Parts: sequence; C-alpha cells; structure tokens
Amino acid sequence: MPRFSVAQQRVTPAPERREAAVEGRGLGMNKLAWMVVPAVLLAAGCSKKQEQPAPKLTTLHEIMKNEVDNRADDVWAVGNAHMDKDAGLNGASMTDADWAKLASTAANLKAGAQDLASLPDPITVVQPGGKIAYQDDPGGDKPDAVQHNVDQDPQGVRDLANALSQHMDDLIAAANKHDAKVAGKLLNELDGVCESCHVKYWYPSQKALIDSLNKNNVGT
Repeated sequence: MPRFSVAQQRVTPAPERREAAVEGRGLGMNKLAWMVVPAVLLAAGCSKKQEQPAPKLTTLHEIMKNEVDNRADDVWAVGNAHMDKDAGLNGASMTDADWAKLASTAANLKAGAQDLASLPDPITVVQPGGKIAYQDDPGGDKPDAVQHNVDQDPQGVRDLANALSQHMDDLIAAANKHDAKVAGKLLNELDGVCESCHVKYWYPSQKALIDSLNKNNVGT
C-alpha cells in the first residue's frame, strides 16, 4: 500500500470547627458542605462533556487514512517480524501472544473495511478543499478524478471493502488455529486485495504500469 480530571479535595474541619459542631454551632460547616457539593457535581458534569465520542468519519479518504491504512500496516508488521526464507510465516517463531496480536490487528482492519462498506450514498471521497495522497505527484490522480471513479461504481467500493473484510475473517481464523501456512498465504495476498481497489478508484491512470510490473515480476 503506497502510503484529555478533576480532582476532588477532601475538606477536613479544624479542631475548633469540630468542637463548634458538637456544641450546636456547626452552621458554618454546613454552609461549607453546601458549597463543596455543587462544585463537585459541576466538575462531574464538565468531565462528562469532555468524554464525548470522537466524531464519525464520513468520507472515503478519512476512513482510508485513519483506519484502513494504519491498521493494514499493523497486520503486516506482525507478519514481517516472523517472515521465513520463502516469504511465508514462520510458525516456529510465533508465540501465543504473536498469534493473538495477529488476530486482533486483523479484527481492527476488518472493522475499518466494514466502515468503508457502510458508507452511505453518495460516497464522498474527501471533504471540500481536502487533499489526497500523491495528488501532486507526477501521474497522481486528483480528488475530483477519484470522486468521478467512485460515482461511476459506488457499489464496487463496498464490494471490495467487503472482500477485505472477508479476507480478515479468514486471517483471524488462521491465527486462532495457529495455522502458519494459511496465515502466511493470506498475508501475502493482502496487498493484492488492497490494490484491487486502489487501482480501480485511486490511481487508475497507473493501471497499465502496475500490470506491466506485475507481469514481469518487478519488485518480487
């Protein structure tokens, strides 16, 4: 893939205030209590306001950049750390923690793919005035060009996102079984799953070049 506590202070009355309370002169302490309680309640209310959920990502670019891209890198990182001489997955070096990490990173990527698949019509590629990766590079496609590609076949975006989701389901199953052979194969295929969407929507102008490179096994 080309690539925020509010601390509550405990108020302890001085000895003379405790004596006054015993003698029936505790009005001052009562007033203090009524002052402290609303302050604590107000602080709690402010804390709740600060814990609002993050805004929902609404564009294809936002989900790709903030979810799919980074999460795919997390999946690859596990595989790259345990690659054997044949570019497969070395199961002998994988610990239970490694298998669990592979499954969890795959599950995170699956969630990102599902967010892509559930984008409503019309699918918006990027916020007005926003930029996408490589748009200013030679051969790079502009946001309006990518938007045109998506508008031509929005269901294709969802279908390819669902294919990525299914691929992650398969990887999760292999990780749970500690099946290095299947997991390695799926890891090696992941780039192709991603590129099938990229080359159709994000940079179709480079499709001929990519096909030529693949045909001649360049970079493999």
